[in-house]
Amino acid sequence: MGGGGKYRSVNISKGESMFCPYMNLESFSNDIFNKLKNNNYLKNYENIALKNEFIEKLSYYMCELIVLHPFSEGNGRCIRLFFDMIVTFNGYEYIDYNSTLESSDYISASIDCMETDCERMKKIIENGLTKATSLVKDKT
Repeated sequence: MGGGGKYRSVNISKGESMFCPYMNLESFSNDIFNKLKNNNYLKNYENIALKNEFIEKLSYYMCELIVLHPFSEGNGRCIRLFFDMIVTFNGYEYIDYNSTLESSDYISASIDCMETDCERMKKIIENGLTKATSLVKDKT
């Protein structure tokens, strides 16, 4: 049973990799979200010329939240939804993770995050991130 959005109260790991110790969840979470706030919640990346920088920031914060792993269940889904909200705000489609979720690529990239290596997650985001096309036709 899930924790209803409450921080987990036990230490957990995936294979050999340990997620953030439960006693540090609140302080580490505050650190991550303060950094995100200082980056204006990644709200300034609509310009396609900033796509590479946007991908860098997205992969950094995604890895940070993966390592945090604050809940007993649903972390991956919550993280993907959170970043889908950020990318749509900036005029992109939801990040397409389908091929990586069907294989072990997303899990492998998440494990790399535990070792402070965001490169595979960055590649997943880069491959899955596309600008949205407007559905509204110009009537002039």
